[in-house]
Amino acid sequence: MLELSVQFLGGDFVAETPGMGSEWPPHPARLLYALIAAWYDSGCGQAEEDALRWLESQNSPSIVATRDAPEETYHSWVPINSVPTWNKKSGNAPSLPKTPQLRSSRYVGDDPISFVWDVNASEEHESALRGLCQRCTRLGSSDSLVAMTVKRRDALYGTAWRPAAEGTPLRTPMPGIVDSIQQSETLMPGRILLCDWRIYRWSSRREQGSMITLRLARGNWPVEHAPMLADQLRKELIAVAQAGGLPLLPILHGRDDDGSPLRRSHLHVCPLPHVSFRYATGAVLGVALIVPPNAAASERSYVERVVANWFSSGGELTMTRGRTLSFGPADSRHTLADGRWCRTATAWQTVIPMELPRHVSRRRHWNRDDWRRVAEQVELACSQAGIPPPIEVEASNSAFAIGSPTPRSVRGPHRRPIVHARILLPSPVDGPLVLGSGRHLGYGLMEPVEALT
Repeated sequence: MLELSVQFLGGDFVAETPGMGSEWPPHPARLLYALIAAWYDSGCGQAEEDALRWLESQNSPSIVATRDAPEETYHSWVPINSVPTWNKKSGNAPSLPKTPQLRSSRYVGDDPISFVWDVNASEEHESALRGLCQRCTRLGSSDSLVAMTVKRRDALYGTAWRPAAEGTPLRTPMPGIVDSIQQSETLMPGRILLCDWRIYRWSSRREQGSMITLRLARGNWPVEHAPMLADQLRKELIAVAQAGGLPLLPILHGRDDDGSPLRRSHLHVCPLPHVSFRYATGAVLGVALIVPPNAAASERSYVERVVANWFSSGGELTMTRGRTLSFGPADSRHTLADGRWCRTATAWQTVIPMELPRHVSRRRHWNRDDWRRVAEQVELACSQAGIPPPIEVEASNSAFAIGSPTPRSVRGPHRRPIVHARILLPSPVDGPLVLGSGRHLGYGLMEPVEALT
């Protein structure tokens, strides 16, 4: 990855977008404009021109910055550069505003802001960009003095401003910006420069999945056998799809065309237990069908259609020994609310124990080395789920949440060790979060907690 880090020497970022007011986060196109200005001041070298053309043709970068920076407003008699103030009567002389202009700045502090492209630059382009960054003195207004550096990055974890389907519109680079500026002799105030617009959202690397929540309307089921309920419900949805003439898509059954396990994530069927309350019973109150974030909109529509067909036929599920459970749409109870599991947090804990991704020793009493290997397996499960490595892991044979089952009362599908886990991440991530092997059956369902105790 290519990273351009910007350190604001005065601690403030002063820039405004016409019609949008104070700018936050800094627009990626503004960074490219600043580099082009530094290229003009240094004589327009060919190597630097090639690097700028290469940079403008890349996909929109991620922006490592806080979600919001404190805004400070003040009055100024200096005209805003992005608004034309030419006086027609006096020719080309700019006219000063007759009233003080309300301007604003964003307090950034000592924390740098980084623009990260998911691409590796060649040594020639990286060297040229490094030279431009050394000569770039400001970003935005002349008050925003900066020091820029170029470096490489292995991965981008944690929260950042990333391109998304909905959020805040930002100006981004596009092919042709260098040519359009070359055709103009000077960078005139008030001139609108060429750019593209992309929607950004402040989120973690792991995009938030969507939940389809079902309510257990009749019958009861213990949380110790929650994975059995998830497995039977998946089989029932497959049977409903076949009976209704719908195609069997891999997102539902989790198999590839050749019958092998699907390499990408598929539908997670997670029973939702009544836990973490003073009088929690541990009973299953409903089921969440978690559609992975990389699934297409048509796949979510397909799952919703299968569930609708199941509801139209009664929404009943026959379990062992003739026990029948009836499901319906979710109600307003806290356990069935999306906000219960989809919050953004740094600390998470299992409410249903997780099955480790790989096998470790199964001695009756684990020693210190065994628990260390268990913590390594929890870190591996975090990596498989696309979240950053935790800075603290606590694994236990006892439940952390009131009402959660003990690991000894749950048997995993792969017969690997099962534990409860608490993790503390370096930055917040979005839920829902399910870790470990067998997560498609609800093993490793986690809830956000305020802090580890």
